[in-house]
Amino acid sequence: MAGCKIYSHTKIKRNTVATLNQILYIRLNKDILSEPVLIVGSKHYEFDKENLRTRLHELGIKNITGIDLFEGEGVDFAVDITDSNSEFILKHQNYFSTLICMEVLTHVKNPFTAAGNMISMMKKNSTAVLSECYVRKISKMPADLWRFTYDGTKVLFSKLAFDDSKAMISLTREKDERLLPLKYPLPQLLQQKHEDESIPGYFVRRIHRKFFSKGIFKLSRLLPETTIYSIARKEI
Repeated sequence: MAGCKIYSHTKIKRNTVATLNQILYIRLNKDILSEPVLIVGSKHYEFDKENLRTRLHELGIKNITGIDLFEGEGVDFAVDITDSNSEFILKHQNYFSTLICMEVLTHVKNPFTAAGNMISMMKKNSTAVLSECYVRKISKMPADLWRFTYDGTKVLFSKLAFDDSKAMISLTREKDERLLPLKYPLPQLLQQKHEDESIPGYFVRRIHRKFFSKGIFKLSRLLPETTIYSIARKEI
């Protein structure tokens, strides 16, 4: 098949995994999720902490399809989300009630085409659950190409209506993971110590801000990993 491969249920374990904060965000918005669900970027990696498919099952959601560029655990169909001629994409126009795409678009060559293809597979009044890293180290899965702010995500998915009241942010993937409301300035840029910051990290950041925030040092490498989460609806 062009643009899509199907893998036997007897060979592939259906473990779609995620970070703790991604699971928490989905739980916080469980009341607006409905079937069928499409997970974009569903492949299991050894560093993933949580099983998204299992957690969705616990919420009573059973009709779930996982797609990824590569076959592997958690992948029902191997699909290039940037391929508008993909058989999977063409067969699932206006089909899914919930789209989950978390930290995927940073790795695709054409995020605008990918976003458009995802929107095309969402039915009217469907919901998109999105997250993208705004600050993090470079990773190769298979390439690391982009970073998106909340406003940038809105541009990518300009045909969707975003609910600003549901936008949230996380500052780390380490222990004590939790979500905060998205507001500006972002928490890591505040003058005072953030409760998620270590004392040494706080003082290093303050020293950097006071003495090394100009010229070539203006873009700080001291910011913690930052992820922005959002909810959007396809209204037409």
